[in-house]
Amino acid sequence: MNSSTLVSIYIPCRNYGKFLSQSIESVINQTYSDWELIFWDNQSTDSSAEIFFQFNDSRFNYFYAKEHTLLYEARNYAVEKTSGDFLTFLDVDDLWSIDKLEKQIELFNDKKVGLVYGNYSVFGKDINNYKHSKIKKLPSGYTLDKLLEEYSVGLLTIMIRRNAYESLTKKFDKRFHIIGDFDLVLRLSSNWKFECIQEVIAFYRQHDDNESLKHRDKFI
Repeated sequence: MNSSTLVSIYIPCRNYGKFLSQSIESVINQTYSDWELIFWDNQSTDSSAEIFFQFNDSRFNYFYAKEHTLLYEARNYAVEKTSGDFLTFLDVDDLWSIDKLEKQIELFNDKKVGLVYGNYSVFGKDINNYKHSKIKKLPSGYTLDKLLEEYSVGLLTIMIRRNAYESLTKKFDKRFHIIGDFDLVLRLSSNWKFECIQEVIAFYRQHDDNESLKHRDKFI
């Protein structure tokens, strides 16, 4: 891939202004610069919009949802606003390593590769105090069987070829609130090759308001 390949970055937000600046800065600091940022404000009532507009970058695009929706329905609406050849997803409380996009775009030279993902670490209040609890040997190639045995794809790490995404009859299933990316990734893996970056390329922030933690009891 060359440096003129546009990557679309989607950040959803619903009253997470307290984390927003760090998340955006991890995008701005990317060594790969040909990207657009789609910021989907899911009807926040805090200072999220104000914080977003403090950043002056022509690659930024702000959208205010006409109505508040569940997370994966919002993802579908936001993806419709993107124009890049590749799609990435960064939740507002998570962070990327500075070379995430650069490392991933290089792995799409094989036209059969539909998705590239990598390892991530978990941190709490302090990004300098993280743990490598999520680092593992990641599978590549046609990975459906391996992912069914042990799922290892973090949404915050993935980059999807638009053609692969568009090949799906159903995109993100709006019925899901937590496992929508799990469902989409498995469907992609049945027809597309996956590549992976074994080192850490993203950081997952663990806190009391994590959606997965708040809804954990429903799946136990």
